[in-house]
Amino acid sequence: MYIFDLDGTLVESVDAHIGAWIEALELIGIKKRREELAPLMGLPALEIARRIAPQRAEELARIKNKLFLEKYLGAVRAYDDAAVLSRLPRPIAVVTSASGYVAREILKATGLAEYVDLVVGGDEVPRGKPAPDPLYLVARRFGVPPSEMVVVGDSEYDIEMAKNAGALGVCIARRGVPCRGAHRVISTLFQLLGI
Repeated sequence: MYIFDLDGTLVESVDAHIGAWIEALELIGIKKRREELAPLMGLPALEIARRIAPQRAEELARIKNKLFLEKYLGAVRAYDDAAVLSRLPRPIAVVTSASGYVAREILKATGLAEYVDLVVGGDEVPRGKPAPDPLYLVARRFGVPPSEMVVVGDSEYDIEMAKNAGALGVCIARRGVPCRGAHRVISTLFQLLGI
């Protein structure tokens, strides 16, 4: 079974998320630069908010998600190689650190929703990436043990989650930098057809 990360793996959305974070932070009186936020991408939204503004984390995450859906969703594009989803065996799941609702809206907006059987958002499990909880939820839903899962992502959080659950971690090195600890590194999702 294939499990995909969403942002940076299936869709080009990291800049849109960072833009929404910057705007949300400005609304509560905090200034941050892109360079300060980029290393946090891949963590659950609430965790990012806790690291930046612990006293207002829930409010900040809520504002960011609202802004993202209202102003930034239109800037999100599926990577060309995300077309591989139509050629892989089902079921296919998406496990993301983003809110489950936001992730489903991204999948709909990019035309990828029809290829995904389950979306697990970082706000829908007790512990998000890099904890194994999202993969355990997928395992229960489909009756597939993590040892039979191929987890594809673009960050070390994805690979660590796979390792913590006993799944195979495959890194898509979109920015030319492979994730540490990956079982395999690929440069295009089409390479999954040979795994």
